[in-house]
Amino acid sequence: MDDKDWLIIRTLYELKNVTRAAEALHTSQPALSYRLRQIEKKLDVQLFDMSHKILTFTLQGEQIAYYAVKVLRDYQKMKDDLQHAGDRLRGEIRISAASNYAAYRLPKILQRFNQQYPQVAVNVTSGLSQEVFAQLQHNEVHLALVKDDLNWKEGKHLVDRNRFYIVSRRPLQLADLPHWPQIRISHGPHISTLLDRWWNANFSRPPRIAMTVDKMEICLEMVKHGLGYAILSDYLPFDADLHPCPLLDERHQPIVNHTWLLYRHNVAQTPRLARFIQLLAPAHRATEPQET
Repeated sequence: MDDKDWLIIRTLYELKNVTRAAEALHTSQPALSYRLRQIEKKLDVQLFDMSHKILTFTLQGEQIAYYAVKVLRDYQKMKDDLQHAGDRLRGEIRISAASNYAAYRLPKILQRFNQQYPQVAVNVTSGLSQEVFAQLQHNEVHLALVKDDLNWKEGKHLVDRNRFYIVSRRPLQLADLPHWPQIRISHGPHISTLLDRWWNANFSRPPRIAMTVDKMEICLEMVKHGLGYAILSDYLPFDADLHPCPLLDERHQPIVNHTWLLYRHNVAQTPRLARFIQLLAPAHRATEPQET
């Protein structure tokens, strides 16, 4: 068994779906199925209960999956310890960030860090905040940048604040919004709840969703072509021919979303990670979790 075999087992255990696991592992479904048969042959066990419609691990399969998680975690810790024991400003930093922060804020920060510490390799993944948080919980990344602190009990810093705007090609009255088509961006649960709460506080009828897109740039292009209005954060500057109107709560205060840097306490003991945290922290005062 090599680390690739353990990674396959852990990924299948987490996703419970061969097709999604193949995509996550950047391989084909037939190739993954063949590798699984070889693993079962090596271990002389049946990993899955084939009598179920969904992917279900057998009792032995469950035990092996738990072991796979531990093996990969210990292997990564060993790599981190070896890097820490050598040159203190070499090694790797693994970051996962919410997609918009990864696209519009993180590159400038990484540029500054790379100029100061060119020997440190940075590995970045992105996704919805709940996906990013899951990677941190599974020790797959050192640092997570998410759209909520998610009641994290270890190290955390508030690193960014974003306001929301109603953006349209022509001026709109707030009362008219339910009658106009909306271009909606697919958000994670935290942002969706934030915006839904605002909408329900102002209107008794649901928005008229014309289309749903997955990226801010696409959404802005749809708005610029007169296909509807959108509710967007201020990550990107709005063109002069668009009309942004700030999203305000019942006290006429801006609707604000926060981005948090989350990490485990022991991570801050590693010099390269401590330097990166320090680079992000000055933007806002560090916030430590309260004892419970």
